[in-house]
Amino acid sequence: MIHITGILNVSLGECSLLQIEWIIFTIYLGLVFSRGVLLERWFQCATSPWRFKINKVSLSVKAEEALERTILAETEGDVIYYWARLALESRVTEGNNILTFWSICDILNGGHCRAAFEEAFRRMYGLPSHIEALPPMPEDGGHWSALHCWVMPTPSFMEFVMFSRIFVDSLDSLGNNLNKTTTCLLGLSELEKKHCYCRILELLVNVWAYHSARKMVYIDPHSGSLEEQHPIEERKGIMWTKYFNSTLLKSTDEDLAEAADDKDHPRERWLWPLTGEVHWQGIYEREREERYRQKMDKKLKTKDKLLRRQKHGYSQKTLGL
Repeated sequence: MIHITGILNVSLGECSLLQIEWIIFTIYLGLVFSRGVLLERWFQCATSPWRFKINKVSLSVKAEEALERTILAETEGDVIYYWARLALESRVTEGNNILTFWSICDILNGGHCRAAFEEAFRRMYGLPSHIEALPPMPEDGGHWSALHCWVMPTPSFMEFVMFSRIFVDSLDSLGNNLNKTTTCLLGLSELEKKHCYCRILELLVNVWAYHSARKMVYIDPHSGSLEEQHPIEERKGIMWTKYFNSTLLKSTDEDLAEAADDKDHPRERWLWPLTGEVHWQGIYEREREERYRQKMDKKLKTKDKLLRRQKHGYSQKTLGL
């Protein structure tokens, strides 16, 4: 057993490559805390207590009030606000190369982030080997989100979860080729390698938000000042919007749900059905047919009961003496 963030005990005996990471990820997604309109219209994720001190990334009262005022005032468009950022500034690698989004992702994931992400993305969309499958992330000096410290409109959040479920299933499928190895390629520390843990999901929201054309705004956790990052106008020609289209994601989600409902699993160890609810049009139709059948059965029983009364009259059981 391993105790994860003081919230959940998880048995690791039969966990797949990313089940532990997904469990932690969904714990964050379940920690909703906000006030008033935030609770109704926005979804806010919590922090990662085992990585950094919470007081370094939690919002001050001043920043929280500024965020709430901004959300109340700006009701148009999809915006993601975040207040914990990747520390890219003033850090260099061994060759004096300035860190980029993907290079720091490599550092956080045993040096294999880019390779794993690219292969998972390729499998996710069935891309041939000659097609580029690693979404470009610009080196424009802007901040990137870290530690799941962000807030976004609930519809956007639901779309992000849909994308995440599909991606993490594809990423998990890479582990089918690692069953005979003794080391998890995405682990950084010995503990992470032992339990095959990775931090790709921590950075996934950046890739999704950037390439799905969401406005990205960094809020200083102390002062509450807001600054847009990676302006959408500057992303034109860089974004891979066709892969992050909500219609495509919904279609893929429905295909996976149909396969799960039909017990047509693509592999023996399939993570996707374990990451959330399984719904597709066929389930709704089956449930509607079942309700209709129950309704007709009830009508038939009522009709039979009336016919018996008309034929034999109303009878009441004799009361006991």
